Amino acid sequence: MFKRKISTLGLGLAVFLASLFLSGCSEKPFLTQDGSYVILSISPSGMTQSELIKLPWNTNSAVMQNLLKECSFVLSDLRTPSATQDPEVKAPLKTTILQTNFAQPKRMSFLVDQKILTLDVQSLQIEVEGANVGQVTINQTITLQGINNPNLFPAFEAVRDLIHDNN
Repeated sequence: MFKRKISTLGLGLAVFLASLFLSGCSEKPFLTQDGSYVILSISPSGMTQSELIKLPWNTNSAVMQNLLKECSFVLSDLRTPSATQDPEVKAPLKTTILQTNFAQPKRMSFLVDQKILTLDVQSLQIEVEGANVGQVTINQTITLQGINNPNLFPAFEAVRDLIHDNN
C-alpha cells in the first residue's frame, strides 16, 4: 500500500514537472517552431561560412536542448555594451555565432540594463566563440551583451560534434 502511494505520488510529480517544463519551453525566446538554427563562422581574415544545424531524425535532442538552455541563460540579463571592449584582445579571433530566424516576428521581452524591453524579433544571434562571447544581436541592428556563460561553448561543441559525427 505504501509503495503504491509513493509510485502514484512519483507519477503525479513527474507529470507536473513535465507540464511545467513543456509550458516553460514554449516561452523561451531562443526556441523556434521549426527548430532551425545556423552556425556562422567568421575567420580572422573576415571569411564567413554558414552551416545549418540539421540533426538526423534518430538524434538525441537533449544535446540541442542543453545548448538552447545555455543560450536562454545568456539572454536572461542583457546590458548595453560599454564603449571600450576588452583591451587585452589585440589579434583578430575566430568568431562563431549561433543564429536563428523567425518566419513571423516573435514578440519577446528582455531584461536590458535592469529594465524590460519588449520587441518583435525576426532574428537573434549569440556569439559562442570569439572576443565578445555572450554578445547578442537582435534583428541585426541591436547589439547587447548577455551573460558570459562558461557552459555555452561546451554545449555548443557537443552539438557541433553531434552534427559532424552524423555526416
